[in-house]
Amino acid sequence: MKSMGEKNKKILLWLADLAINLVVIFIFVFVIQKWLIAPFDVSGSSMCDTLNKIDGECQGSFGEKIIINEALYLFNEPQRGDIVVFKAPEQDEKYFIKRVIGIPGDKVEIKDGEVLLNGAMLEENYLNESNKGNTKIYLSNFSTFEVPDDHYFLLGDNRKASTDSRSCFSSSLSIECKNNPKRAFIPREYIRGKAWIVWWPLKNIRTIKQTIYEESSESLAEK
Repeated sequence: MKSMGEKNKKILLWLADLAINLVVIFIFVFVIQKWLIAPFDVSGSSMCDTLNKIDGECQGSFGEKIIINEALYLFNEPQRGDIVVFKAPEQDEKYFIKRVIGIPGDKVEIKDGEVLLNGAMLEENYLNESNKGNTKIYLSNFSTFEVPDDHYFLLGDNRKASTDSRSCFSSSLSIECKNNPKRAFIPREYIRGKAWIVWWPLKNIRTIKQTIYEESSESLAEK
């Protein structure tokens, strides 16, 4: 017959083993969410029709749920066309999700409703009919953006309803944006990861397509 001391010892060993396993699981989950992948709830209609369109309707609040790939940018830089989750320097507590249009060294111009990248018109096939040729500027004389080192220029796919680089990521237009054009760009360290998989609702499950721009040779200056 086992003594009370032996029983207590077994219980303590079991508790210690449980505690170690819980710590390992916690560290594993923390590492995954901090540096590898993480869940993210898409809110608002700024990326419609690409994201947050359910049953044919753009969602004005929370809708689709996605997984973002954080590990990708540990060894690679964001590319044009990537859909990324990030924070804006002036709004540290709020996450945004937009598409990378300009990378360091690029010149982005908005003209006649179109987007020019380094002088050539972008073929943005992901835009729906109401947004094609309808990229507006929010502030007069704030239509040309030269992307500085380690910064990115981002736009939402639903150009009519997106708070993005055109307004310095502020919903209220301010002269401060126009007077401080660098606010139009997102520093590299503020980009958390790339949108990878839509996992909810189940009927919308899909991987998010990679966009590779083919710059048109047509110049809007010729129009």
